[in-house]
Amino acid sequence: MAQTNLSQEEQDQALLQKLGYKQELQRTLGFLSNFAVAFSYISVSTGTFSLFYLGLSAGGPAFFWTWPIVAFGQFLVALNFAELASHFPIAGSIYQWSKRLSSPTLGWFTGWVYFFAGILTITAVAYTVPIPLLAIFPNISATILGMPNAVFLALLVIVLGTLINVAGVRLVSIINNIGVAAELIGMIGFALILLLFHNHQPLSFLFTGPHNDLQAAIPATASAPAQPAQPWTPGFGFGYSGAFIAALFMSLFVIYGFDTAGTLGEETKNPQLNAPRGILWSLSLSFIAGLLFLGGTLLSIQNYPKIEAIAQGSNFLNALPQIIQDALGPFWGNVYLFVVFIAVFVCALAIQSATIRLMFSMGRDRRLPFSSLWATVNHRFQTPIWAGVAVGILSALPFLVSQAIGVLVTGATGLIYLSYFLNNVASLNARLKGWPKVRTPFRLGRWGLPINILALIYGSLMIINFLWYGGLRNTYTNPTMSSAFSSWSNVPILGTMPIFEFSLLVLFVIGAIYWFGFKRRELLANGETGESALAD
Repeated sequence: MAQTNLSQEEQDQALLQKLGYKQELQRTLGFLSNFAVAFSYISVSTGTFSLFYLGLSAGGPAFFWTWPIVAFGQFLVALNFAELASHFPIAGSIYQWSKRLSSPTLGWFTGWVYFFAGILTITAVAYTVPIPLLAIFPNISATILGMPNAVFLALLVIVLGTLINVAGVRLVSIINNIGVAAELIGMIGFALILLLFHNHQPLSFLFTGPHNDLQAAIPATASAPAQPAQPWTPGFGFGYSGAFIAALFMSLFVIYGFDTAGTLGEETKNPQLNAPRGILWSLSLSFIAGLLFLGGTLLSIQNYPKIEAIAQGSNFLNALPQIIQDALGPFWGNVYLFVVFIAVFVCALAIQSATIRLMFSMGRDRRLPFSSLWATVNHRFQTPIWAGVAVGILSALPFLVSQAIGVLVTGATGLIYLSYFLNNVASLNARLKGWPKVRTPFRLGRWGLPINILALIYGSLMIINFLWYGGLRNTYTNPTMSSAFSSWSNVPILGTMPIFEFSLLVLFVIGAIYWFGFKRRELLANGETGESALAD
């Protein structure tokens, strides 16, 4: 039968079968639902509420300009990913893309790193959910069931997200669409209100850096004018340039996850067209929303020295909620924060969905311990139920290591950017060998190679930023493991290693033992050489 005589559903199943898999997951998502999950994963509200204090305290209001810089670099990555999603719309996204375009070894390590990056991202985002909630209800008990209230609420978010994901992608889609509406209302609707009706600062405010003499700058009364303060230069090195580079971390934490549109390819109708569109539309709309939100909140600051003091103090997470409540008043400020609360919760849900699909995909390929369990699809819900449970449990474990949001965020973001970099290495390797040879609905054509190279350059610069000794790692977000274990600092080398590098060491050592010691040898013994490189 000619391909043109097949229904869209039959074409989608035929494509998946050509890529080596049978249809097991429920294919119900259209373009809007596919886009919505990726948009929720990016979630401007989540990243800004997590690290707004960092951007403001390190870079001052001028950290606003980190947003377009990071968005441009990530758009290069997204263009590359969109073409990959058009060729391989399969659960697991960059794991699947890497293994098909390079060697099984690079593909496996890409998936291995990306899986734990997803786990840590779920933890970090779940830990962000209490920020707007506790700002609305400040009188919530500091401890609940013997845990800090923020940790208890984060664990509750993970449990709810697990139950919803197990119940089916359709329910995830419905709840996710509510989250997208909340994100758009909060990040665009309220941001425009702030810009139009609560603008207290001139545009030049977005070009100013932080200050140091905070106490002198805070007026004695609300009506007293602020006193001038000297520029504040944090210990990042290279003057303000170092501080601005450190401030990049807020934007870096926000603008990723757009590949989720590709990882939902097996559950999306006409995925070769809709998955690339989901990737690019989610990133583009997030960029616009973030530009309006950051501009609106920064320009609506009534008392900058007061807000900066909060951002650099012990209650740093209250900086952004305080700006909103000062500008809109207690009632509408709390309404705004409740909308943000919904958006952040749905963001955690979307990240769990993507990470579950990755575990399912790697389990289906027999690439993880107990693979058959993770590859099992429940016939009633048509979801990988045990992968969902495992992801939920693993996402709770990082709280045993650290309950500092900066630590969790930096570890998650660093691993994400490393896995993106590894995938772009795989795609560059394929392009140099003549890929792609098959035309798909989305293609870069002759622009593919230069875009891929630029994406790699950008990614390498960001990884250097994570590893930079004089930068953020020693000042804000990478304390040593002794913060979790009192005797840890006595361990040579490891006891003083920042958590990002420590995570890499553990992942690559354990991963190398598993892959080279067991899994790769098993594949070769079974006559498997891995997947067909450059398979279109």
